[in-house]
Amino acid sequence: MSDAPSVDPIAELLERCAALSLASVIAVFTRYGRPLDDPEPALDPCVELGDAVRLGRLRHRAPVDVIANDHFVLLRPSHEALAVPGPLLAAAVAALAMRA
Repeated sequence: MSDAPSVDPIAELLERCAALSLASVIAVFTRYGRPLDDPEPALDPCVELGDAVRLGRLRHRAPVDVIANDHFVLLRPSHEALAVPGPLLAAAVAALAMRA
């Protein structure tokens, strides 16, 4: 067994998003996000990005799925909720971090 601390990839991704500018996060969700039917989905975990903007994980398991899929949802006042698949958001944030 390894004594290395366990890493929570969801918490790490949310921390990386919080470290980016709000404009960058909004740009990623505007480009890759898809609207949700539910204006207030249950997000866990969730972080505040400022100006009443929240970002969190939505775990979804369709009847045909063997495992649940993680999507990240951006909630902004007076805007529709936008969801991006977890792997796509992780790749976009990694690319933005490399450019910074």
